[in-house]
Amino acid sequence: MPTFDKATTLVMQAVRRRSALTLLLAAGAGPAWAAAKELRIGASAALSGPTQALGTRYHAGAAACFEQVNRQDGGVQGSRITVDLRDDGYEPERTEANTQALLADARVLALFGYVGTPTSRVALPLVRKAQIAFLGAYTGAEMLWEAQTYPTVFNVRASYREEARQLMKAARADGVRQFSVMLQADLFGRSGLEAARDAGQAEGMQMLAAATVKRNTTEVDAALQALLNAKAMPDAIFLVSAYGTCAAFIKQARKAGFKGRFYTLSFAGLEPLQAALGGDMQGLTIAQVVPNAQDASLPVVAAYQQAMRARGERQFDSISLEGYVAARVLVEGLRRAAQPLSRASVISGLESLGQLDLGGFALRYGTGSHQGSQKVLLLRNGGR
Repeated sequence: MPTFDKATTLVMQAVRRRSALTLLLAAGAGPAWAAAKELRIGASAALSGPTQALGTRYHAGAAACFEQVNRQDGGVQGSRITVDLRDDGYEPERTEANTQALLADARVLALFGYVGTPTSRVALPLVRKAQIAFLGAYTGAEMLWEAQTYPTVFNVRASYREEARQLMKAARADGVRQFSVMLQADLFGRSGLEAARDAGQAEGMQMLAAATVKRNTTEVDAALQALLNAKAMPDAIFLVSAYGTCAAFIKQARKAGFKGRFYTLSFAGLEPLQAALGGDMQGLTIAQVVPNAQDASLPVVAAYQQAMRARGERQFDSISLEGYVAARVLVEGLRRAAQPLSRASVISGLESLGQLDLGGFALRYGTGSHQGSQKVLLLRNGGR
């Protein structure tokens, strides 16, 4: 079973070492050296708090890719990739402050790997104003697909609406006719609720009730009572939150005697959710937007595992695989960006990718088309 406390500690130590090294080099050689030898990317993610496994694991995978490119190829276009990664604890106010600071640094060429819907939401107006690429957010919220409003957003993963469609098809096949929703009390929760409601309706299912929980908490008693004490008992409960909250709800619902099924979006985080449930995934279906991180028969997964081992990582999981895949997309965009590299040329480089096959994982980009992947897999009862 994964030990995320140890993984988090290792990633945070690595982040601090890299940040210190960047500052020392910049101080010793001056801005001209940094401009000539560094491709700086900005990032804000949960590296602490109840949702830290999502941010630390995502950026462990991304770091594995960037370090491999720096080590084997000397970086991109003669410059090494560095990431200014800042902790927001999955709290929007901190994300906004981080984003403002990152955008104030003219060396930052793109923003990458933000974790969450409410955190990404506060960054988007700043991104639009700065006209900078915003790539690989760990969220499938519909706002990221609003190309006319946010034309510099580049998605890697499938949307929550596509995840919900696949989950509700599976629920229908499981015999579910009525469902309720436990949702986080923020924009992510509302996005998931709307996706579940619409997908359920399309499958001829009825949504009975919805109840909210606070972000970054395991206090789920009120939501549980509201859903289980409704006039009719649901056949299933659709969960829209991160792993800690989802695990607490599932455990207490089972303890209260609920015999139905659970369905959840990929944001919950497969491996930390498994750990929080003690491995008991019976009756739970979770959407996945990347392949099985253990399946090295796929070239993209084999490459990911090799890159992770090279940095001393022995833990392979869906979250770090997604970070690795997103980093691969960014690297390809940087390679195709015209010199002199700028925020505008990085956007053009990403749009020029067209059909991109990373080895068993296909994405597509073009002018005005930044969807990336539509891949959705379902993990049922702990096994694919």
